[in-house]
Amino acid sequence: MNWAILDENKRVTSIVTSEIRPEGSVKVTEGSGASVGYYWNGWTFDAPRWSSYDFLNRFTSAERTAIRATAKTDDSVADFLMLASSAHEIIADDPVTLAGMNYLVSEAIITSSRKAEILS
Repeated sequence: MNWAILDENKRVTSIVTSEIRPEGSVKVTEGSGASVGYYWNGWTFDAPRWSSYDFLNRFTSAERTAIRATAKTDDSVADFLMLASSAHEIIADDPVTLAGMNYLVSEAIITSSRKAEILS
């Protein structure tokens, strides 16, 4: 069986396989969407969410500078920056969020490991 280990905020810190239920865990069923960084709401696992300000602050100052500089000549980066800046809420697994983050990786503005860190 798979188990999601939760912290005090009900955030998934790891997923383990064990026949015995680990302390502080909930069972992970097929298709439940459990992933490290997601939150257990008592029924399902929810993707992390941030305000626009909090999301953009997950980037380093250097990364934000690179995004702004690239946005001056790259319409796709400018569009993602505009959407991220004006959204009330950024959801980690939203298709627009993922597309924008994947584009930042493809343009070498951030690495794929930084993308995973920012979205977790």
